[in-house]
Amino acid sequence: MSRLRVMQDLHEDVKDSLRTLNDMGSDAEDCIYLLQTSFIYNSSSYLAECRKKRDDISSRGESVAKEIRALSGDHPILGSYAPVVDHLMRIGDEIESLIDIMERKVREGVLFSVRATEEVTFLFQRIIDLLGPTSDIILARNEILSKYVQESKVDVERRALEFATLHEERLIEGVCMPVASSLFLNILEAIKNIAWHANAIAVKLMA
Repeated sequence: MSRLRVMQDLHEDVKDSLRTLNDMGSDAEDCIYLLQTSFIYNSSSYLAECRKKRDDISSRGESVAKEIRALSGDHPILGSYAPVVDHLMRIGDEIESLIDIMERKVREGVLFSVRATEEVTFLFQRIIDLLGPTSDIILARNEILSKYVQESKVDVERRALEFATLHEERLIEGVCMPVASSLFLNILEAIKNIAWHANAIAVKLMA
């Protein structure tokens, strides 16, 4: 079923709430792109915009949660979206953690190995590719998109585990400094958590 077909059958107030959720997902996607750029260029100049978008996710989440509670009595379809708000807010929390990590990385001049840089950049791109369809599911509730998100989440977890194992080997060999190791592993954890919450949205909306 197309996004247009799904949206045209809904009350305008419901559409507004779903558009807000979709915007929150788009802001999250934009944030990851900005974080990826900050990471690649080892620059904090992209982080202010990212933090603003992250703050928008939080403020929109609080507002739309109230809207959903107020409207769900008359529009039961909105009830299934209540958990989506929470998952999007938790994605925002993970983005905030990533912003803090990037700020510390730049401030302290922490350098990653070429391999670690490639691995983090790869995972950021996978999350960007994951969040777009996640936002679309909010409007379209499309089974193909949901399956893609679920499969992508599994792949992100698998690759993050693989990269963590390779990183441990580099640490033992002395290729990676302990401070870089801590930041690297924290990045992987935040990325996995974002993929988990995106997957939860994809599963919930197709239940």
